[in-house]
Parts: sequence; structure tokens; C-alpha cells
Amino acid sequence: MTRIDVIRAALEATRGRRYLEIGVNDGACFHAVDAPAKIAVDPRFAFRPPLRARLRSILRRTDGDLYLEMTSDDFFARRAARLAPFDVVFVDGLHTDEQAHRDVVNALAHLADGGVVVVHDCSPASAAAAAPSLEEAARTPGFAGEWNGDVYRAIARLRAREDLRVAVLDCDQGVAVVRRGPADDRLDLPAAEIERLTFDDLARDRARLLGLRPAEDLDVVLRS
Repeated sequence: MTRIDVIRAALEATRGRRYLEIGVNDGACFHAVDAPAKIAVDPRFAFRPPLRARLRSILRRTDGDLYLEMTSDDFFARRAARLAPFDVVFVDGLHTDEQAHRDVVNALAHLADGGVVVVHDCSPASAAAAAPSLEEAARTPGFAGEWNGDVYRAIARLRAREDLRVAVLDCDQGVAVVRRGPADDRLDLPAAEIERLTFDDLARDRARLLGLRPAEDLDVVLRS
């Protein structure tokens, strides 16, 4: 199972019509997902958006495929309110605790009732992959080209909230599903301890910190 499978399942479960993707890169996920309205946000796309789609974005249309070349912070400050509410939001931007957490919080503020936020890169396999920056990852022994960053710490922060249901599916480097609602498996950990979490802590207690679930639990995670 991949993040694309999770996004598609989330759209199906929510009967989603409006999809937002933060961190599009080469468009592999964005172009594989179908919805009547799809909004792509990235500071620099690694492909050339279709001319018609670029014109739709310039004209500030609210339907169809829209490509917005800007940071996620700028998008949420300037454009999100007009395009919201979103049924499914996929967060795969800058792979840092701070930015991932801010993107999820901003996405939740613009989410439709019953909507879902999907987050990638939540369960790094090595200390190198979990480094806080790509430059530090490249300097860490064992680096094999994969970089997830410290998104896992953002997930722990979200799991400590009482008003969110958060689980990470054990597939595709960790794919989180975040929904509004009373926490059913809240992480009982003080904020100060979460801030000090390291990859070694994650490796020792991955299932509890992330609320890790087998990929086969996808339907249960989306619908419970």
C-alpha cells in the first residue's frame, strides 16, 4: 500500500470533491488522484503545469486543477479560505517537525466536516532518514538517499491532543491519517518530552509514539 492508495481511500470514504496537496514535487501523487477540484501547492514545481491549469490559477478559479507556486504558509494566509473547505488534504512538504505540524494545523482549520488529513514520511527507518535536514541526513552514516525528516515528532504532538484521532499506517515510510474527533488512542506524553524525542526514542517505542497500525487497518482508521 502506498500514500496514493491512502489518499484515494480517504477521498472515497469522504465522498471528497475538493483535494489539496501540500508539497507536490514531480506531481506523482497529484496526477494519480481524481477529484472535481484539486489544488497543488509547492514553492517550485518539478514539472510544467498545463497552460490551461495555470490560467485557471491566475484567474482565481475554484474548480478543476489549480497549480499554485507558493509556500504552504503563504497559501494558507492568502488563498486557502477562498478555496476551502477541503475534503482531503495531503501534507508532504518540508519534512520538518515545525513545518509539518503547522501545515496539519492549518489544514485542519480549512477542513470540511468529516474531512481527512493524510501525512507522509511519519516513520523513518534510520537515524539518517530522520535527520532534521537533508544536509544533516547526507552527513549521517547509513544515509541511503531517503529523507523523511523529523515529521514523526509532529505526529507525536498531534497524538497528544484530545480533539484529534491520529494513527500512522505502517506502509510507504509511514502514512498518517488525521481526523477531528475525540482521541481514541491519545499519546499521554508531556509537550516537553515530545520536543526532546530522538530517533532512538522512536526506534524503541515506535508503535506507541505513532499509534502505528498495519496497512490492512486502513478502512477501520478512516471510518471508526
